[in-house]
Amino acid sequence: MSRRAFSLDEKRCIIKKIQSGTKNIALCKEFGTSSSTISTIWRNRDKILLSTQHVSNANKRFREPKNKNLDEALYVWFKQQRALKIPVSGPILQEKANNLARMLGLPDFNCTVSWIQRFRTRHGIVFGKITGESASVNLDLLVCDDWLENIWPSIRVGYADADIFNGDEAGIFYRLTPDKTLRFKGETCSGGKLSQERLTVLVIANMSGTEKRPLLVIGKSKNSRCFKNFRHLLVNYVSNDKAWMTSSVFETALSAWDAELRRQKRKILLLVDNCPSHSEVTLEYIRLVFLPPNTTSVMQPMDQGVVKCLKGHYRKLLVLRMIADMELKKETVINILDAILMLHQSWTEISSSTIANCFRNSGLCGKAPTPALADFEIADELATILPLVSTSISGNEYSAIDDKIITAEILSDEEIVADVQKKGEINENAEDEADDEDAFGSPPTVAEARSALTTLLQYCIVNEEISNFESLKTLKLKLDEKLVQNKNLSTLDKFLKL
Repeated sequence: MSRRAFSLDEKRCIIKKIQSGTKNIALCKEFGTSSSTISTIWRNRDKILLSTQHVSNANKRFREPKNKNLDEALYVWFKQQRALKIPVSGPILQEKANNLARMLGLPDFNCTVSWIQRFRTRHGIVFGKITGESASVNLDLLVCDDWLENIWPSIRVGYADADIFNGDEAGIFYRLTPDKTLRFKGETCSGGKLSQERLTVLVIANMSGTEKRPLLVIGKSKNSRCFKNFRHLLVNYVSNDKAWMTSSVFETALSAWDAELRRQKRKILLLVDNCPSHSEVTLEYIRLVFLPPNTTSVMQPMDQGVVKCLKGHYRKLLVLRMIADMELKKETVINILDAILMLHQSWTEISSSTIANCFRNSGLCGKAPTPALADFEIADELATILPLVSTSISGNEYSAIDDKIITAEILSDEEIVADVQKKGEINENAEDEADDEDAFGSPPTVAEARSALTTLLQYCIVNEEISNFESLKTLKLKLDEKLVQNKNLSTLDKFLKL
């Protein structure tokens, strides 16, 4: 059978027929081609569907680059510039391609306008005047609408709402008390001393809002003293020298999730933006789909309010901690363990309806009026208690002060080249720096926990908190049993030593 070059329109037609249930053998007869060709088109469906937004459907071929390392290196560099909101023109892209080619040992390569056009087609890049993320989105609204109307329906075929997830990173200054806000205002925190003050959090949830993945928290300290004796942190915690997301961390996290899904025999679709650290990972049970460039602020569900709610709940817990410390006449000191516990609690507080509303607001569930987000009431709660500890900042300012934190790795040209050539890896295990604020004493003993619980029970009795009283009473009985068990073991040890 002779080889045939299909137009993008024909490839898109084949993809839709496969999604509707047409068998491979029937498509071979209809289009006069081999089974392997049909399989290749299906395997490359995401790139094909994306490419149809930017080129004529009559265009015959979707060409693979001759120099794949150069293509990948330039794309990583381009994504990095866009993540930093740096405008990139065609001539700048040509010059960078020539520089990277020389670094990759391709001295005879000369980047042409047609090469850049093919590069843009392969990666769905549309140029426009860039004046900020929101402005760039306005210039590319047609791309957003076209993607949602023509591309997204084909991508999501076969996936229920419960199996469609979105993930996004957020940076947070976890020790940020209101009285310290001037020190942090406008800080992008790409490194240096303030990197010790921040965490990066990967937030993932599904479209129906019924499943929230455990938070992935990225910190600077690998073996912080506050982690001693704690075997389970309620979140997944990793570290690197700048406390941000890297390709290695991203791939490791998704591979672990893929293994979990394999045991469940469940396949899901995961939407992420195209920031530099989100590398293309080949997975068996996770289909990774990248949102169009420059559209995060309007198409990323987590960015439509979920991250804002998470930070609002966290800041509320931090202010409440300050109020309690003021009553006890002690200074508020927050270590990484405190932050992790508060982040976990904040994540559990976000309702499924809020997450589902954010997906609808992004347009991924079809056109719908912007819904009221119930969990945004947290901003009002924060504004109510904030004056009790500070009058120098509003609730909205306090919640949004770390919105501009850089959360992804920034690679030099040399590091990009080394990465695509598989010759180097980013150091993920920077040595910890001594930090007295991270110090944490021994974990509470059973006796200490029981004593604290007794105090809580007395509080419930005095204030007639009957519902809480019953749950605390059950926990106290369990601690009583453990206390007796530990005492018996201690007595037995002493007897054996006699």
